[in-house]
Amino acid sequence: MHFRPILIAEETNDKSMMTYLTGAGTPIPIGVYIWLVEGAGKNVLVDAGCPADFLSSIGFPAKHISSQEEGLANVGLTTDDIDLVVLTHLHVDHAKDWDKFKNATFVVQKSEFEFAANPHPIQAGWFVQIPRDRLWIVDGDAEILDGIRVLHTPGHTPGTQSVLIETNEGPVCLSGQCTILDNLYPPDTLRQMGVSVIAPGIHTNAMQAYDSLTRILGLSQRVVALHDIKYHSENRVP
Repeated sequence: MHFRPILIAEETNDKSMMTYLTGAGTPIPIGVYIWLVEGAGKNVLVDAGCPADFLSSIGFPAKHISSQEEGLANVGLTTDDIDLVVLTHLHVDHAKDWDKFKNATFVVQKSEFEFAANPHPIQAGWFVQIPRDRLWIVDGDAEILDGIRVLHTPGHTPGTQSVLIETNEGPVCLSGQCTILDNLYPPDTLRQMGVSVIAPGIHTNAMQAYDSLTRILGLSQRVVALHDIKYHSENRVP
């Protein structure tokens, strides 16, 4: 199995929104993706995407790259072909377009479902609510298909989950924490201070987020950074 990145939109953000307390004043591009898991025996996506114009309307400037329909058509699929969508969390940039996938079941952590129903005002309006009858609610780590596990990795949100797949190279994890590669592989200046990862700049608990990143690095041969723009040029990861 492997992940196929499909870039839906490109945002421009201050780097500190991605890397906690570092990079302030540095604008960077980040990707808003959906990820197709190929080789799973079913048509599985990670995340559902969000339109660029909506992101821009709520203060996150973005440009349109591709629709979900266009991206899936490139591999011979339609949105109706998707069986399962694992939502890393319920922020709008990951879940707003859930209703494009008419035949899919959506995998969500119990703690995320509960928090999204009554989010703290600090993130008011950022969470998507999906009808209960469309959800597969899991509570903690769980195997959802042979060779695919979700890992409860809180911190960015209370119910953030990451996706671990078995590949020929060993286990590869798509980080549910909103990360770029610098989060996973900090510069030497920070490593010399004892910092092994950088928590995401947006979080509900920075220390939980840090611990979740160190956990998935320990479980994986490779970790994929959910928002890094570099994957746009790759057809498959790994």
